[in-house]
Amino acid sequence: MAFVDGVISAEMTNLIGKLLLALYNAIGDFGWTVVVFAVVLRLILSPLDIWQKISSRKQSRKMERIRPQLEKLQRQYANDPQTLRLKQSELQKKEKIHMFTSCIPMIITLVLFFFIWDGFRALVSYENEVIIEKLIAIYNDNVGKVSAAELNQLLVEGYDLHSFLWVKNIFMSDIGTNVIPSYEQFISTINATMPDTTIKYDTLVGPAMEFYNKTGTWDFERWNGYFVLPILSIATSFVTTKLMQSVNQPIATGTAQQQKSQQTTMKVMNYVMPLMLGVFAIMYSAAFALYYFISNVMIALINLTFTLVVKYIEKKNGTGTAPIVVSGGKKR
Repeated sequence: MAFVDGVISAEMTNLIGKLLLALYNAIGDFGWTVVVFAVVLRLILSPLDIWQKISSRKQSRKMERIRPQLEKLQRQYANDPQTLRLKQSELQKKEKIHMFTSCIPMIITLVLFFFIWDGFRALVSYENEVIIEKLIAIYNDNVGKVSAAELNQLLVEGYDLHSFLWVKNIFMSDIGTNVIPSYEQFISTINATMPDTTIKYDTLVGPAMEFYNKTGTWDFERWNGYFVLPILSIATSFVTTKLMQSVNQPIATGTAQQQKSQQTTMKVMNYVMPLMLGVFAIMYSAAFALYYFISNVMIALINLTFTLVVKYIEKKNGTGTAPIVVSGGKKR
């Protein structure tokens, strides 16, 4: 648990960080705190997700209904792209089709991602500052009273190492990094602040670094993690992106060349987005990578459940979704 409240000067001001801290105080394990937080958050957001999916399907059905009119406009204004886009826009406005709808999932994903990431960053900074203040208290209470070896042992035992499964320190990345952060990692990667003290960071943390950290690059037993969570995060991110794309079909308009360009951009984003977000899982704490992985799993389950329920209802009612036809008569 965190050091005694009221003794520490470190302060948590971030809203997500406060929620995580309160949940941790109730559960007592950071790994399971992250799992519970991710599951509960996705369940809370699920009504919004389902509403958006239903709205997107309605937009797709409307688009299919006016597809013949759009193709007629394409033939009529094949040599005038500007007028074509204007006429298509007028038709979509008349039918209450909003192109922005297909962009909503990506926007929500990005906004939520960075909002949650900032909360985890604040929590990791706070807890590392708490660890340092606890070590300061141990040092001040024992320096000059016990031998140097005994003091170092007390500092090692006093370092609150929050492990989860194979990850030795959930506040560090699940990669082949050291378990205990160096001073440079403490102030830059973790973005924590040293308390107002004359005691050096290495004096307080050095014994734990020597005890836990690797002796060389290939000292596998002392790696903090083994790239499991980053790989799972990227893999599940690709899966959820594909599932969301199958449920939320993008609306392409304009000439055949413009539609092809839009579709190419969407395909590129389907690869760039998971890789970009996966970089955060590699560079930052295992706690955040764990959240990202569990969140992706929940999104996938919600998407699969929604798809199965919709297919069951359509089969029961004798309805279905017509294949989406793009320029050239190709179905998808």
